[in-house]
Amino acid sequence: MKIPSWGLPGKGSRRTRMVALLAVREGMRFIPGYLRNVAPQVDGIIALDDGSSDDSPRLLAGHEAVIELLRNPRNRPTWDEVGNHRALVKAALRQRAEWIVCVDADERLELDFRMRAERVIARGNLLGYSAYAVHLRELWDDPGQYRSDGIWGRKSVARLFRAREDHDFDTASLHGSKAPHQARQRGQFPRADPNIYHLAMLRPEDRMARRRRYEIADPDRRWQKIGYEYLTDLRNIELKKLDKRRMFID
Repeated sequence: MKIPSWGLPGKGSRRTRMVALLAVREGMRFIPGYLRNVAPQVDGIIALDDGSSDDSPRLLAGHEAVIELLRNPRNRPTWDEVGNHRALVKAALRQRAEWIVCVDADERLELDFRMRAERVIARGNLLGYSAYAVHLRELWDDPGQYRSDGIWGRKSVARLFRAREDHDFDTASLHGSKAPHQARQRGQFPRADPNIYHLAMLRPEDRMARRRRYEIADPDRRWQKIGYEYLTDLRNIELKKLDKRRMFID
């Protein structure tokens, strides 16, 4: 069952204290746009800078929407996906978050994401839902279109969830779920239709770099059985234009 987010303009006003979580390293390519996009839609951003050597921590520390900035030392040998997320969720609870949305530096929320999310939350409350998988649209060759064939059109990520002290974390080193495991229904997270747009697959060189990075990090396909060749596979490609009513700012 997919919880719809449609409604009359203005319906879905802010009813929850919603906080965005961001873990980032060397993020200056994307962070300015991230702040323009995400800040107006949440009640605060909690960021974790994982030892950046660029201006990422300075920019985050100086932005009024960033209500807490966590910092990891530069000499950390590897990215700790699980540890970073644990620290961010702990900070969100400290900041009295009621709902959390996880948005990476290279991702953008559709313009009415907050309004749509509030409608989803209100409707899902009637069913006892406390977490949702939302659409992840992979922007492709042009920021006004996304890839829609096969696995691409079905991509969703569990990024919108109620803040809770007993969060049961996914311990997968890569591609783990951000939402609490105990929020699943019949083994899956309820689905909702708000959109998150992903910028890091926009250019061919980005797609190749992403594939190589994951092939190095997961050479035995432990964390993703289908592997990573599909990230650069252009067979049967289909592209869709973004709905003009569901665009994003960058």
